[in-house]
Amino acid sequence: MLPTLMEVEGVDAGALRRFVEFVLNPLSLAIVARGIDDGIFEALAAAPLGLAELAAELGAEPGSVGLEMTVELGRDLGLLALDGARDSARVGLSDLSRRFLTRGSPLRLLGLVDHYRRYLPAAASLPEALRLTPRAKRTMWRPGAEREEHRAYFAARQAYNESRRDYFRDTAYLLLRGHLRHGLGERRRLCDVGAGPGAFACLVKKCFPAIEAIAVDVSFGFDAYRERSEAMAAAEGVDVAFVGANALLDPLPEGVDVITLNRLISGVPRDGADAWIERAFAALAPGGVLAMVDMVMSGDPEHDHLVALVVAQWMAKDRYLIAREPPTDPNDDKHQWGWSPPWRGEELEARLRAHGFVDTFTRAADPPFTLVGGIRP
Repeated sequence: MLPTLMEVEGVDAGALRRFVEFVLNPLSLAIVARGIDDGIFEALAAAPLGLAELAAELGAEPGSVGLEMTVELGRDLGLLALDGARDSARVGLSDLSRRFLTRGSPLRLLGLVDHYRRYLPAAASLPEALRLTPRAKRTMWRPGAEREEHRAYFAARQAYNESRRDYFRDTAYLLLRGHLRHGLGERRRLCDVGAGPGAFACLVKKCFPAIEAIAVDVSFGFDAYRERSEAMAAAEGVDVAFVGANALLDPLPEGVDVITLNRLISGVPRDGADAWIERAFAALAPGGVLAMVDMVMSGDPEHDHLVALVVAQWMAKDRYLIAREPPTDPNDDKHQWGWSPPWRGEELEARLRAHGFVDTFTRAADPPFTLVGGIRP
């Protein structure tokens, strides 16, 4: 189940940051992934176990070196707790693991781990990427792209989108924590543009039942995709409208007082962002807010070094995949992959003001996310 507002607001920001740092470091991520794959975290969810008991529970060989390594390193990373001398110690979960790494936790981030662990084989490709990556050519987000080009792109992405549902679901509350920084709870009609599977809109509706939540994404035009999102909303007991529309070409719902763009602008080139901002301005009611939570540089060095790690992983992953699996589908966006500098908050604020927004803002949120937005006067 998605978390409650009390659970979202009650997250220890320091613990969350430490966990994200684990995930963005390939070495610590490998240990986290091993603990998940071997079932260590779930085996310890009920109560601590002795090392021999844990081995038996997992079906591991008595005295398994691999298990001992994972447990010892997990303890030193703060993922596990050992009570007693090594030979007789009982192994338990740390608060960090209990909160973020067990399936029963409403604050679990297993989807985040699964998303970034797919980058592990590509980590060694970064030096090559730094030498050979071309400039990105993401033409479909530029003005003048045809509707069929957009639809073909999203059709080609269906398998990827489905494989990342857990990622979008488990990280929705990180986005919400960013949006709480602009007073989201005071709004009445929300439109989440580029909504993916709609987990964020479902979470908003669960935490703020009085808000009308609308999720807009081209992918909702594909029946099977939309039906799975509708099933998610039904399971959560929330009423969310899933609209299969192209936000750049089709009318957006009118009279909304908050439009959210989550994890969207980071994939848009410099000459494509204005169209999104213009569309949002036109759809917002006076006094409404456009709020973007994304991998954007905030100006806070401690925060931005984690954003830089995400961007570096993107570049390594792109180089790794293209070198080993050249795209064959002409609609596969791997054809357009390449380097595009990460957006910076002040840069986006300037774009917002140029299109009429006032009282613009940039605020570092839980890493690797930054909140950027403005008000329509």
